[in-house]
Amino acid sequence: MSSYRSSQRVLRTLLYVVICVLGFAFIFPFLWMIVSSFKLNRDVLAIPIQFFPPTWNWMSYVNVFTKFPDFNFPRFILNSFIVTAVAVVFCLFLSATAGYGFAKYKFKGNGLLFMIVLATIMISFEAIVVPLFILVRRLGLQNTYWGLIIPESLTAFGVFMMRQFFFSLPNDFIESARIDGANEYAIFVRIAIPMAQTALLALVIFHAQWVWNLLLWPLIVMSNPDMRVLPQGIALFKGGYNTPYPEQLAVSVVACIPLLLLYIFLSKYFVQGIAMTGLKG
Repeated sequence: MSSYRSSQRVLRTLLYVVICVLGFAFIFPFLWMIVSSFKLNRDVLAIPIQFFPPTWNWMSYVNVFTKFPDFNFPRFILNSFIVTAVAVVFCLFLSATAGYGFAKYKFKGNGLLFMIVLATIMISFEAIVVPLFILVRRLGLQNTYWGLIIPESLTAFGVFMMRQFFFSLPNDFIESARIDGANEYAIFVRIAIPMAQTALLALVIFHAQWVWNLLLWPLIVMSNPDMRVLPQGIALFKGGYNTPYPEQLAVSVVACIPLLLLYIFLSKYFVQGIAMTGLKG
């Protein structure tokens, strides 16, 4: 018995070591970004490399918002918040309604249609970006918020995730409501949606981080500097003769904060939502 406990203790210790090493490997680039944002520009790419700055530059967070008039980062942040918030709301509505329909209504071609929707996950965004841009331009949505929001408002993953949750929802609740005289709209709003709260909040995290970090589509559809979103502004940020790396890293740190706060506040629902939708590994 003592040998078994010793082996289990060794295995547990090895597991903790592996987890710590992997965790450090994931978090180290972010630590490097934060520390480098306090360096002088010459120290960021200096050889030999120094993790901590020889001279702490505390003004990089101020300079990025005051000394570069061609890059209105407060406006970029506002644009990102508007696009992300509206796109997430639309995604929740469309994913919930589509997922509920696929899960609870039996109609001809249900399985085939769902497989077609699910198959679009395999199509990379780069493969459809040209026809999507042509469509958006012909609709007159180029350089508008809607040109960003509409293509980013629905994902096949969101439909799949909500369908998995509603599929596990017992039909007894729905049938009881129908017997009591509730219509389909009332059943969806008053019964299905409240019970799907954890799955919806998990989808908020998934979709918000995808929209917030999206770069390729804004670079294509937005040519007006005032309509840039934050990742686009960071990617294009440079000075007259060189790139101010401390300021670029500083605004990158700022860009990470909203998603970090979102996950901190919704992490409990995120774990519960993943478990309840059957997406756990």
